[in-house]
Amino acid sequence: MLMNSTLKQTKISKILLLMFFINFYFSYNIYANPTQIVKNIICKESSVMKSYLENNQNEKLAWLGVAQNGSTITELYISKNTNTWTILETDTKGISCATIGGKDSKLIE
Repeated sequence: MLMNSTLKQTKISKILLLMFFINFYFSYNIYANPTQIVKNIICKESSVMKSYLENNQNEKLAWLGVAQNGSTITELYISKNTNTWTILETDTKGISCATIGGKDSKLIE
């Protein structure tokens, strides 16, 4: 009887250990391999980029923020006429990069 109980506990321990390793394997793969976003980024001198957005895209500056370490300024440009939008990131050397943009924007107040 004691032998049978020990055998059951050993089987349960092996099953639990196997479940632990399976769980570890799948959770490790999820966190170790994050999805990467690949996108085209256009960079130009800040004045050229902003002039293009305002004059050609009819987008106006709607919001800006400074990075905590002061290395970049992030700006959101929006066109109320076409509902397009662009996010610019500008570095301390005056180079602006359009990191993302889109259409069908909506201001939420």
